[in-house]
Amino acid sequence: MSVTAADKFAELEDRIVRTIEFVKTTRKQKETVERELTFAQKQIARLEGEIEELKQERDLVKNRVEALLENLNELAEGPIA
Repeated sequence: MSVTAADKFAELEDRIVRTIEFVKTTRKQKETVERELTFAQKQIARLEGEIEELKQERDLVKNRVEALLENLNELAEGPIA
């Protein structure tokens, strides 16, 4: 059985169709990944903001606790009545 020009053309056509489908699928996957990346970047930015707020709150609480401890030390070191 010999391979005819029509067989070769059909094989070429099949390869082209598969390549086109592969490109379409790859583009869709790329779009999906880009959307997910954008979403993830927004989440990261939001979380970084929350972390910064928590650090500021922690520093505020730390300073208040230190002030309270200093006041307690002053009471403890003062004269006993």
